[in-house]
Amino acid sequence: MLTSLPVELIFKIFSVLDWRTLLVCREICRLFRSIAEGDRAQYDIELAVSGMMDGPPSPLTTSDRLALLKGRNAAWESLKWVESKDIPMMQGHIWELYGDVFAQSSTPDVLHFRQLPSTYRKIEEKSWNMALDIHVRDFTMDPAQDLLVLIEQPPTVLLNPSATTRSIRIHLRSLTTGDSHRLAPRPAILVHDLDVRNARATYTLQVCGNLLGVLFMSPEDADPELTIWNWTTGKVILTRSSSEIATFAFLSSRFLLVGSIFDPEALNIQARLYVFDLTQPSNETSGLAADCFCAFMWPEFNFWTSPVTFSIRSDPSPVWQPNPEARLPFSTAPGDRLIIVTACLVYNGHVAYYDMFVSAGTLLSHIAALPTEVSSHEIDWDEWGPTGTRLMRSLSHSSPWVCYVFGTKFVSLVATQTSPQTLEIRDFNQLALKRDAKVQDGIIDHVRDTTVIRRVFANEVHTSLPYRVIQRTLPPRSSTEPFFAAVMCSEDNLILVDSSQRHLRILTF
Repeated sequence: MLTSLPVELIFKIFSVLDWRTLLVCREICRLFRSIAEGDRAQYDIELAVSGMMDGPPSPLTTSDRLALLKGRNAAWESLKWVESKDIPMMQGHIWELYGDVFAQSSTPDVLHFRQLPSTYRKIEEKSWNMALDIHVRDFTMDPAQDLLVLIEQPPTVLLNPSATTRSIRIHLRSLTTGDSHRLAPRPAILVHDLDVRNARATYTLQVCGNLLGVLFMSPEDADPELTIWNWTTGKVILTRSSSEIATFAFLSSRFLLVGSIFDPEALNIQARLYVFDLTQPSNETSGLAADCFCAFMWPEFNFWTSPVTFSIRSDPSPVWQPNPEARLPFSTAPGDRLIIVTACLVYNGHVAYYDMFVSAGTLLSHIAALPTEVSSHEIDWDEWGPTGTRLMRSLSHSSPWVCYVFGTKFVSLVATQTSPQTLEIRDFNQLALKRDAKVQDGIIDHVRDTTVIRRVFANEVHTSLPYRVIQRTLPPRSSTEPFFAAVMCSEDNLILVDSSQRHLRILTF
């Protein structure tokens, strides 16, 4: 009897259905198909398949947004950028790319920001500079929250030679003005007492909503230190100091992922991804296994394999959303996204990089299935790895330029030493794979077979997470120009890096 209702009422009912139900309704009858193939329903379906969410109200109609979204998807699926622009690489040594804002330093106290444009999301390019009253050692930012996090360069000489710690000052500023952030505590500075052996520490910073994580690493004998703050209150949520800590990333606003390749009590080397529940009280322990929520186990390494470094990359943060004042027609949804875990290994005297691609949803689904009455679970590799990940040898790897993932996309240069070079995207969007869109002028290969890794691990490792490959050959360059060394990815842009000539090429979609 549903079809006897007024059409206006049926439209109203369809407007509150989720995209999966719309796809089912489309197969019921001609009337439902005609409604489900309207712009509103098609826009909802296209958003879901694209991993996007609708933006706030604006003069753009649903039909306008649908056309822009389809155009954007077609451009990415064929790697047809709309604009190419070269910008200089500054003389400073620190930079950041986050939320379509690229920033770099010219001197230790001057930062240069560039809002990257987008044709399909109607974002205009703009740039601004910021002269600071401190020397900056490292920084990160979150444009959606107008947040700039600055680590002040610590003094090279200790005022007290007998001191065992030195204070690291972390400033919380406005990204647009450089003033103290309006949501930060007063004063807008977090202070962390760091082991003096960490005098030459390097820093890894990540923001996830009101959480700020900083990993302090040192080439000296000091253990790495990881601290998570609620930056709006200044309260420490979690802190760890352990030789086991190699890397970290926010899995969600509740769960923290900490990577480790070293266990002092284990006979055989086996990498682990520890998960910590940030809603539970934190005990300051030196180890990771003591009070972690669970641990995802990697396959055991071969006796002749020595892991050197371990890193986790995933952008944007799990809760990231654009500033609503930008009134963008659509943006990346804060749902599922790709996590890339990279291991640098030495095997038989040779250095090799291996990338493991896994969906955040895969890890979270295993966490949700764990019984709550038991803590510190170990999830064996066979339970989550073979079908939930793709582990493969990395053909090219650039350590400094690490922003090679955004959403479900991983970008790389297939050939860095030959001309012409080939740009490649591996897209792990499983819904797009299922729809199997056919795109003209693009080289799309759906990879569903099994990748087998031999000899590096104690046993053969088989992984089979599906993905699709999109490639485009870059225009040939003249013989006097060097090759691009790396490529980075944001929501609307690819950035080719030419370190020799010190310039960047921005490809805009």
